Amino acid sequence: MRPALQLSRYTSYSTPDDGTGPSAVPHDDDRIELGLVFHSIWRQKWMILAVALVFAVIAYLMVSQITPRYTARASVMLDPRSVQVLSSEDVVSDLQLSHPLLDTEVAVLRSNLLLEQVIQSFEPSRLEAFDPANRPVPTTTRIKMSIRSALGSVRDAILGGGNEAGGNRTSQLLGEEEMRMRRLIGALRQSLTVWREGQSYLISVSVETEDPELSTLFANGIVRTYLASQVSERVGAIEGATRFLAERVEEMRSDVEAAESAIEEFRTNQLARVGVSPATIEQQLQELSTQLALARADLAQAQARYDQIQSVIDADGFAAAAELLSSPFVLSLRQQLSEISRENADLATRLSPDHPERQTLRAEIEALNEELSQEVRQIVATMRNEVEVARIREQSIQDSLSAIENRAADLSRANVALRQLEREADAARENYLSMLNRLNETRSTEQVQRADARMVERAVIPGAPSAPRTALFTVFGGVLGFSVGLVISLILLMTGAGFKRAGQVEQTIGLPVLASLLKGNWRSPRAMLRQLRETPYQNFAERLRQLRTALMLRKTRSDGGQCVLLASSVAGEGKTSTTLALAYLEALSKRSCVVLDFDLRRSPLAREFGYEAKTDLAGVLLEGKPLEDAVYTVPEFGFDLITVKKSAPELVDVANSDALAKLVESLKAKYDLVLIDTAPILLVSDTLRLARLADYALLLVRQNATNRRAVAEAARMLEDLGATSISVALTMCDPRNEKATYGYESQYAYGSP
Repeated sequence: MRPALQLSRYTSYSTPDDGTGPSAVPHDDDRIELGLVFHSIWRQKWMILAVALVFAVIAYLMVSQITPRYTARASVMLDPRSVQVLSSEDVVSDLQLSHPLLDTEVAVLRSNLLLEQVIQSFEPSRLEAFDPANRPVPTTTRIKMSIRSALGSVRDAILGGGNEAGGNRTSQLLGEEEMRMRRLIGALRQSLTVWREGQSYLISVSVETEDPELSTLFANGIVRTYLASQVSERVGAIEGATRFLAERVEEMRSDVEAAESAIEEFRTNQLARVGVSPATIEQQLQELSTQLALARADLAQAQARYDQIQSVIDADGFAAAAELLSSPFVLSLRQQLSEISRENADLATRLSPDHPERQTLRAEIEALNEELSQEVRQIVATMRNEVEVARIREQSIQDSLSAIENRAADLSRANVALRQLEREADAARENYLSMLNRLNETRSTEQVQRADARMVERAVIPGAPSAPRTALFTVFGGVLGFSVGLVISLILLMTGAGFKRAGQVEQTIGLPVLASLLKGNWRSPRAMLRQLRETPYQNFAERLRQLRTALMLRKTRSDGGQCVLLASSVAGEGKTSTTLALAYLEALSKRSCVVLDFDLRRSPLAREFGYEAKTDLAGVLLEGKPLEDAVYTVPEFGFDLITVKKSAPELVDVANSDALAKLVESLKAKYDLVLIDTAPILLVSDTLRLARLADYALLLVRQNATNRRAVAEAARMLEDLGATSISVALTMCDPRNEKATYGYESQYAYGSP
């Protein structure tokens, strides 16, 4: 039994990794880690792209076999605005746009009546290729028709037949032209798409046929026929209204003429009977009323003047009344009286009352007063006469007015029938005028009718086919292929044999995992070493120090150096990078280290570091040249290197085993650490011969990539050939996954083992 392959202390309580038994190592295989899934898919990117490309090519080839079809689109807008040329109400009102009305207009654009008008506008020869009867029937359609015919025959046999005869009879009744029209309408309706643009008033019409010009003609023809039918319907409605209004105008004209004749006849009879026309009597009434009002005003004025003068005479005498009169003679007398009275007053201051002058003046004053009183009496008498004359005149006018009013009352009673006739005539005349105006307006609106919609986009001949959409289907095929490739990648991920965690390695092959080295983005070993030199404490370097510490703790001898063999089951596990990184860390620690390169078939170290030793590994082993002549110190990084200058795949097979052992012992005596970089175990047998020479074997396993069986087989082969102290190091680990495991953030650039 091989002790190193027994379940060690890391797996002593484990059961097979089937997820059913206890284990000292946590079972986390059932958890989904998106980062790991993404990186696994990214590693399969070329396979995914290849599958996507294959599907895209297949889709392109399939679509290329389909006959191309061309789509032309025209658009109309239902216009809520109205052009008000005339102020009258429209005979046919404009559309009150609403959602149901817009849906109705969409249905009208697909109606068979409108499509029939469109088809009739084409020459029959232009639609021969469009007629379904003249086109080859697709294979799928023939199969469907055969199945349908077979089912119809079975049904006829069960039910007694009659369908075929009914179909022939229908064809005979419709006729060839009607059947052709039905076929064309059905084909056009299948090629037609009508839809409303969102919530707008815009309606789009698209037609898809195999002929781009025919698609354009159909789309424009449908829109133009729709607009023309709207105008023709409105004009037809207005023409019907015009005919109806013209007939009604003629009837109402006769009614107006009859009513006016009845009025004239009544007036003639009335004038013959009364002798005076109502207009004359009305005029006389107005004139007499005016004269009566004036006579009453004159009477009132004269009476007022007379009453005023008489009341003054009764109260104060004629002298006081004389002051109210404006007669020139009265004014003259009053002036003379005033002068004599003033003169008498002047003399009274100097002469006594008995003085002759004063007596003379008093006699003159009395004479003037008497004369003034006499004049006032005459004026008052004249005013009394004027009052009487005014009263007589007023009474005379009143009598004449009463006589005229009596005659007017007689005429008024006689004119009741006349007014009724006039009302009837007025009503008939108003109706006639209204109807005549409406007729004229209707005739005017007939010339300015417009459709409720207008074309806003004219269909143009398409420059490229709309179906099949080769690019779209090719992209769809690529997307489908990408999805299939993605599914395949996920299946490979789910069924993959790689290791995700160190615990899985320990549980599966029973070997301890010393470290998990992170993955970086460098492209060469020299670039990796330079990055380590620039950032010596990055995460990758810290993991290397963990690995170096673990190797140093496993050293069992205090004398001489330690020899570590770095191996892998397959290529691409990061042996060379890990070896060089460990060597560089030894050099940084002021410890001597040499890299012994036994990857004799594909090692890049000689070219990478400019290996310029006097001899090489082949010269030492085969020709016995001094070992010191094969040692080359890498100038930038401080460790020594022994390799071959050119490929020597036969070196290990030809070299003596003692020479190999002596070489290793010599290096251990001179260096603190000897690192042997070897070829993949399962690919090259050289590593198996070197396994016994090392103090410690480190098997490198690439995370999520190396097959578990390959790792187990490599470990078994190392153990069988006597390798001791075998351990494992995971390489190229995802930094994000390891960050979650180790619990710290990355502060430096990652390195690549």
